[in-house]
Amino acid sequence: MVFDEKTRQRIKEKFAMELKNDVHIRVFSSNLVTGNGPQEYTEFTKDFLKELSDLDERIHVDFENIYDEEAKKLGISVSPSVLIGNGSGSYPVQYFGAPAGYEAGSFIEAVSMISRSDSALEQSSREKLRHIDKDLLIETYVTPACPHCPRAVVLSNQIAIESRGTIVSRCIEAEEMLERARLFNVSSVPQQVINEDRGSVTVGVQQERTFVNQVLEYGSARAKEILAAEEEERRKKEVLHDNPDSPVIITDGNMDEAIGKYPFLVIDCWAEWCGPCKMIGPVIEKLASARRGDIVFGKLDVDSNPSTASRFNIRSIPNLLVFRNGEKAGDIVGAMPEEMLLKKIEAYR
Repeated sequence: MVFDEKTRQRIKEKFAMELKNDVHIRVFSSNLVTGNGPQEYTEFTKDFLKELSDLDERIHVDFENIYDEEAKKLGISVSPSVLIGNGSGSYPVQYFGAPAGYEAGSFIEAVSMISRSDSALEQSSREKLRHIDKDLLIETYVTPACPHCPRAVVLSNQIAIESRGTIVSRCIEAEEMLERARLFNVSSVPQQVINEDRGSVTVGVQQERTFVNQVLEYGSARAKEILAAEEEERRKKEVLHDNPDSPVIITDGNMDEAIGKYPFLVIDCWAEWCGPCKMIGPVIEKLASARRGDIVFGKLDVDSNPSTASRFNIRSIPNLLVFRNGEKAGDIVGAMPEEMLLKKIEAYR
């Protein structure tokens, strides 16, 4: 048994809440013990997927022979290999090697996203990916013991799901596919490679905006035009206007100017990968409009502005920095309802 009863129940509840449409999973494997990898990985994958499909009738799993013509047609030569799709014939998410260890979580999340037909990417990322006009392959190299790898895999999966058939996200278990990993000098994980181009290699978890932009550069003839327009828009947003009615964009470059300009300033320190940050974001937007002329709200992406994050010792997010008359008055840490947040802010008057 792969899942204990508590885990089984948690996954079942997640699927009951999130799954909408059927998900089709194809597993290619060999029953022979070959140089492609230990048989235990194959057996684990089969057990994992059998148990997963037993939890929800919308999950369909087909087990196929890696030596059949269909596997050759799809370019599959690794046992086990798992393809996830919605039944349309497209399989945007693939796992070469067992989805074991931490990667079990990214696999389950991929099933949910494909069922919902929702990548959960930021709207700006979705708009960029509509311009992809070339087929792309994103490979993410991982190991089962890497706690950071699932975030990288989920992002690649999100991009592939959003592309509606032009991009494939392939999670590759580096320890099972050593020869493949050596081609790209994989020595640290997660590592991403686009279209087998060594020049595309990135190591570590990438920010959504940064990685989507890189994918756009590889996959769209309009990439330069789109990114130039985005840069121009970013510069406009960084201008610190008088009496703003929406959160101003705070960066390492304009932080001191903002502190000196606005008598009462509240800065929301956030990151793309932070779930609670996304919860408090709409509250900040609403308050910026409602309290215009009284309180100025700002937003600081801590990943893009590490100097400011370090300077103010930001260790947990969301973290609201409160400034009064050019001096730091305090911090408010964590997501909370609008009424409670406003009460805490007013306490620093």
